Amino acid sequence: MKTQPKIKPCYPFFLLELLVLCLCFFCLPFSLKGQSDKLNFSITIQNLIEEAYRRNPEILYYEAGIEAAKGQSIQAKILPYPEIVGYAGPWFSSPSQGEKAGGATGFYQEYEIVQPFFFPGKMDILKAISDKDGELARLWLNQFKLSLRAQVASLAYQLAVADVNAKATQEIVNQSKELIDFLAKRPKIGIQGLLDLRIIQGSLVDFQRMYREQEQLKKTVFAQLNAILGYPPEHPLPQNILPPVQWPTVPDLQKLLDLASRQNNFIKMRVVEIERAGKVIDSAKLMNMPDFGLGPYFIQEKGTNNNIGPGVIFTSGVPLWNQNRGNILSSEARKEQAVSMLASTWRMVQSAINSRLEVYRQATNLLAKQPLSLLEELRSAVNLAERQYRVGALPVQTFLEMQRQYLFSALTLRTAQIDAAVAFYDLQTLTGGEWSK
Repeated sequence: MKTQPKIKPCYPFFLLELLVLCLCFFCLPFSLKGQSDKLNFSITIQNLIEEAYRRNPEILYYEAGIEAAKGQSIQAKILPYPEIVGYAGPWFSSPSQGEKAGGATGFYQEYEIVQPFFFPGKMDILKAISDKDGELARLWLNQFKLSLRAQVASLAYQLAVADVNAKATQEIVNQSKELIDFLAKRPKIGIQGLLDLRIIQGSLVDFQRMYREQEQLKKTVFAQLNAILGYPPEHPLPQNILPPVQWPTVPDLQKLLDLASRQNNFIKMRVVEIERAGKVIDSAKLMNMPDFGLGPYFIQEKGTNNNIGPGVIFTSGVPLWNQNRGNILSSEARKEQAVSMLASTWRMVQSAINSRLEVYRQATNLLAKQPLSLLEELRSAVNLAERQYRVGALPVQTFLEMQRQYLFSALTLRTAQIDAAVAFYDLQTLTGGEWSK
């Protein structure tokens, strides 16, 4: 039985390809760097953010909250309707004891118009409470816009990265399939060739799993971004908004904490809630003071004589046993809750800033250590390894390891890009807005 002759590796051809790969290694970084300087994704991202501001239905919810607070502020300055009271009916007067003459009859009527007035200061304090509600509503709107901006940017980047990862994985899947067909059609492949075929078939299953996961991720992010933009799940969206290659240097931790202490919307909300709780305490104390009414009245008594007279009526409650003590205690307790929530919120903001800053630093440090052309070089190396395996110059393990390292490096670096993007926008959200262009 004849054994299949071994294919000798073509070393001159192999050396030529290595030479080409080296040239790519030194030349490609400069060309890519020149391209990255010209790329500007902020315009496209800004367009998506503005579209989300126009179409997101939750924006209307927070804007309606501001209008509701304005309505309450207007209502706090309006007096109640005047009250009209009327009395009318006959009357009968019986004679005094010892008098023989009969009694007298007549008609009686009285009308009052009373305008209720709040105790001085009540309307002002109610308006002040409504103004605080308006401040809270505006802060909620600002915070939602910041969060919406961060979500749109991160999802747009995730969509583009998932699309690129899916295409890279699909390329490896197609390459493995072509190689399987090549090995299956080769006559008398022998035991080693058969085992190589099975190894590549097994690795193909794992590559197909990776491709399926990237496609599922892309579909999920696609639907989430459409939902935020107010579109149906299948609405077309740009899928080429890749994260920037280089991210700006963020302020140090102390600077970020200083910015957050002044500009973080949740901190501002807690401060406004404390101020509002103080106004509510003042209102509860004023509520103990009685309101009053004032207005004219007219009275007529017609009988033997016709008695007519106008006058002025004054009404007021008498604060005897109701000191509104229960409401005052409740208001003071709510202020204590607001004070404690301020301290708790500040601790949470500090923790979040520390965490997101570390994520940003680690991700950007990882990206800065890698040449811009690394993934393209690895991709070229995969194609080189395939060609060399076909001619027998490389074992199957080297070829498969090259494929895996290319995909794993692509996923790792692009995940770091997403982590940097998400952490960057989170830090801006936590500090109340943009501090770096």
